[in-house]
Amino acid sequence: MKKLYTFLFALLISVASFGQVIITEIADPNGSGASGSEARFVELYVIGPASVDFTGWELIRYTNANPASTSSIDLTSLGTLAPDTYVLIAANGASFQATYGFAADILASTGGPADSNGDDKIAITDDMGTIIDIFGTPGVDSNNQNNAMNFEDGRTERAATVTGPNATWTDTEWNTDNDQGFGDGARTAPGDFDPGQWIGDATSCPVALSAATYTCSTNTAGDNNDGVTINIPYTGSDAGITSVTSLTGTVGGDDPDSVADGTITITGLSEGDAWDITLNGGNCDGTIASGTVPAAECDPTPNTCFDLSGGPESFELVSIVTNSSGTGGAWENNAGSYEVNAFCGGGCNEPVDSWLVFGPLDMTGVTDLELIFDAVEAFSNTDLVVNYASSYSGCPTGTTWTAAQTLTGSGSYSIDLSAATGTAVYIGIAYTDDGGYSGWTLSNVSLGAFGNCPTLGAITPSDCVVCDVTLQTETFTCATNNPGADNDAVTVEIPYTGSDNTITSVTTTTGTVAGDDPASVADGTIQITGLSEGDAWNVTINGGGCDGTTVSGTIPSTNCDPQVLVINEIHSDPSNAPGEVGDANGDGTAVFNEDEFVEIYNTGVAAVDMTGYTLEDASVRHTFPNGTILQPNSFITVFGGGTPTGIPGQSQVADTGDLGLSNSGDTVTLKDDNGTVIDTYTYSGAEGGANQSIGRSPDFTGPFVLHTTIGTANALFSPGLENDDPTLSVTQFEAGSFSVYPNPTNTGFVNIRTNNNEAISVSVFDILGKEVVNQTVSNNRLNVSTLNAGVYIMKISQNETSITKKLVIK
Repeated sequence: MKKLYTFLFALLISVASFGQVIITEIADPNGSGASGSEARFVELYVIGPASVDFTGWELIRYTNANPASTSSIDLTSLGTLAPDTYVLIAANGASFQATYGFAADILASTGGPADSNGDDKIAITDDMGTIIDIFGTPGVDSNNQNNAMNFEDGRTERAATVTGPNATWTDTEWNTDNDQGFGDGARTAPGDFDPGQWIGDATSCPVALSAATYTCSTNTAGDNNDGVTINIPYTGSDAGITSVTSLTGTVGGDDPDSVADGTITITGLSEGDAWDITLNGGNCDGTIASGTVPAAECDPTPNTCFDLSGGPESFELVSIVTNSSGTGGAWENNAGSYEVNAFCGGGCNEPVDSWLVFGPLDMTGVTDLELIFDAVEAFSNTDLVVNYASSYSGCPTGTTWTAAQTLTGSGSYSIDLSAATGTAVYIGIAYTDDGGYSGWTLSNVSLGAFGNCPTLGAITPSDCVVCDVTLQTETFTCATNNPGADNDAVTVEIPYTGSDNTITSVTTTTGTVAGDDPASVADGTIQITGLSEGDAWNVTINGGGCDGTTVSGTIPSTNCDPQVLVINEIHSDPSNAPGEVGDANGDGTAVFNEDEFVEIYNTGVAAVDMTGYTLEDASVRHTFPNGTILQPNSFITVFGGGTPTGIPGQSQVADTGDLGLSNSGDTVTLKDDNGTVIDTYTYSGAEGGANQSIGRSPDFTGPFVLHTTIGTANALFSPGLENDDPTLSVTQFEAGSFSVYPNPTNTGFVNIRTNNNEAISVSVFDILGKEVVNQTVSNNRLNVSTLNAGVYIMKISQNETSITKKLVIK
């Protein structure tokens, strides 16, 4: 028994002496660029009591609401670190060093575990894969939440009371700031971050330097002409500090070695001067604060020349290109607050070009001019650019602008426009982007001057003539399908959207124009006839806002040659919605990589032996095994994994274990056993990341389009079936045992009848796979009054039977 006690005591001593590591800070600085989102980092701290060997350890990230980790980085290179050691892991090494003044220990790269936008979860795992410490709960959506699990455009720092790691998220252990207003709100680098320090570290500097303020000795209009005293407030004190020094002025004020919570001053400086202080000695040795006094810091308050928020004048709102968001990304004037937001849904990358314009201004006798306003930015993707021009073409796109300042984040702005000269000066604020999109609000907007104000001339509304017709990607229709090059007649078809009644003609130099006339027919197709394989082609729109719009190309020499095997459907982005919506392989479980698939069809009149054929993107993903015979007019579907169940035609699983189809775009290629390309298709991110497959329409010969745009069924995918008329059900059942009516419905409900009286479980999904209704129906009536008009997919389950039906809400 004594030996057992001795063993247990030794075990307890050993466990107690293990070194411990905690996450002490995760940063997502507000704004974009080197000092914004590129300056993201994660800080680890060896809290002791012993050294830690990081061999096999990892930092992992759970992106958004993913329950499983999405990226990681090996920490082995750290070696063994002693207690009281910090580890800085940066998303961008160059930006981190430029922003914080020293190099990070590990560079995790863009998109890695240190590149979090605030709603991700971060954890440390040891060499056994065990979570040691964690921020957040994986699988919980914290996007835009006003709580401690969201540090968007801010940071989260470990509370000083924490003494060891915690593998379970505990919100009281974290001090979080975010742009939703939680904590201290959005945080800006570098001043609001302290990499390499932690408030709970007894060896850290107990003195915290705050943002500097300026005291002016005079208030003279103009730049760099007033004396300034720099005031740097601080909290705490450290008796180990031996001195406070500056390379730029004379240090005064309180001494942080003996006075707690005081103010350090620097005198002998002027507007425009750089300044700095350094704490020397003790735990604070080398602590630095620096900055530059704004050139017009002490200027008197300018006279208000034009109140653009509350006065009779206002900015003109000019929209050049809008998108499919609620407002199209156009500026709006709401009681003097100018607002714009082009967000049009996840993955939307439509261009937008929208302006605020004011003028003309006669600047004769005006020596200074300032545009003053308060700006609030939601998210951090779209910069605003404040411009001026000495003349105006009548539209921002035809005007030569000079950029005065670019706005990258919220704040109060006073923008110097004194360089603008002339008798017809215009001011323009540009909101231009093609994806991501910030929302901006400008309020309390005015134009001010210290001396003479400019004179506002006659305002002429802008006239931006915009082409309302958008030409799409061309397709080719073959009159014959003869083997050989340049021997089949072809009609070129150019789809378009919109119409413009100012169009005078549509012309070509290579054939004969036919089809729809975009001057009078909206959303049609222009045709060019009289061409053959190998011919060049072009079409030009003449007149109005579309004048000179041209597309051209060359018909491939063997475009119309007969092709036996064709890739007919590609699914790179199975939906992650609950239920069976993303379960393309029919095995009852929706798994991203397993439900990816490529569907191939034999259009010929004879069977094809596909033994040794390969399916590839950047690498070989599947080699068809010996004995793979594809009969004429038949499908074979290759899935990424799982157990394909109930799939019409043949189905196989990729022999490499994964198809690896990228949502952001990829090239899928079918090759024969000699390596000859049989068929290939390159899809874009817009096609590959839409939570649905893409398929040829019409089947086998048409272009690839999003599956929900084919036919009337609005199915997300149809492996083993023709795209134009897919069967929506993913399980086999007796279809006659269920009935749904009225369908379509505009009554706010539908009746569901079955052959027995058991309770019915109903889930309704929109066409993107999002579950919008989940009810158990006991009275045969489903309430759908909350659904908007549109097409939905309804999964009905009773006992062991299930059916998937289309539901139309009018």
